Amino acid sequence: MNISTSLNVFGTDYEQAIPVCKEAGFRALDFNYWDHQKDVLAKSWEEEEAWAHRIRAAADESGLPFTQMHGPVHGRSFREMVLGLNAESFLDMAKRSLRTASILGVPWVVLHASAISGNGESYGEVKEFNVKFFRQLFPVMEQTGVGIALENFYDRAARPHTARRTYCAMLDELVELIDTLDHPLVGACLDTGHAHEQGIHPNEIRKLGKRLKATHINDNDGLHDQHLLPYQGSIDWPAVMSALHDIQYEGDLTYETHQAIRFLPDALRLEGLKYAVAVGNYLIGLKGDPKGA
Repeated sequence: MNISTSLNVFGTDYEQAIPVCKEAGFRALDFNYWDHQKDVLAKSWEEEEAWAHRIRAAADESGLPFTQMHGPVHGRSFREMVLGLNAESFLDMAKRSLRTASILGVPWVVLHASAISGNGESYGEVKEFNVKFFRQLFPVMEQTGVGIALENFYDRAARPHTARRTYCAMLDELVELIDTLDHPLVGACLDTGHAHEQGIHPNEIRKLGKRLKATHINDNDGLHDQHLLPYQGSIDWPAVMSALHDIQYEGDLTYETHQAIRFLPDALRLEGLKYAVAVGNYLIGLKGDPKGA
C-alpha cells in the first residue's frame, strides 16, 4: 500500500505539483480531471491528447505513477449539470476521460452515480438509469483497459431534514449498483469523508470487499465535507485501517485533502506535504489494529 495524493493540493499547476510531491515522499499520484473540466470542454480531442502526454511526461520524469484519477463530475443530478453539460455531452466527456487516463497510465477513474433529477424518482428508476448510463462506457473501458470506481456520496450531514436522497450515499446501494453492472472493470472508491458525514461506521467498509479499487482519504467533523488530513477531524482511523486490512485492500491510500494543504503559503507547502506523508505512513503502520498504535 502506497501513500498517494490528488494533485488538487496545488490547484491546477501539475508541473509545479509533481516534483514537490515527489520530494515530500509520495510514491504515487491521483490526477484530478475534475479540476480541469472547464478547460477540457474547450479542447479538441487532439489538444487533450497532447495535454495528457505532457502530464505523463512530467510524472515519468519524477518517477511517480498515476494510480487513479477523479473523472469528470456532472453535478448533484443527471438533470442539474454543471457547465451547461447534458447527458450526451457528459457521456462524451466521461469517455474522453477514460482515454486520457489510459495515456496517463491510470487503472481506475473515479465517477459519481447520482439521482436522475432529485425530484421524486423511485429508487428502482434511479438504479436502472445509472446502470444504463455506466454500461455505455463499457466499450471504451474494454478498449483502453481503464476501469471505473464508483464513489460513495452523502446526503445526511448538515441537511438532516431534507427529503432528497443522494443515490449511493449508503454503501449497500453502491454495492448493489456495482454488482448489477457486473463487470471486472467496475469497482468502488471509498471516500472516508463522505462516509463519515453519512454516519457510516468504519466497520461497514468491509461490505465493499474486493470491490474496493480506490480511495479518497480525508477527514472532517462529521457535518461538513472539509477534506482535512487524518486526525484533523473525528474519523476513527484505527477502525478504518482495520477494515481495509480485513478486506485485503491492495490499492493506495490516496489523499483528497486539499483544504489542509492547498492554502498553505508556498514556503510551507513542502513541509505540509511531508507531514501528510508521515500521517499516511503511520496509518499504514497500524496494520489492522483497531485500537491504534
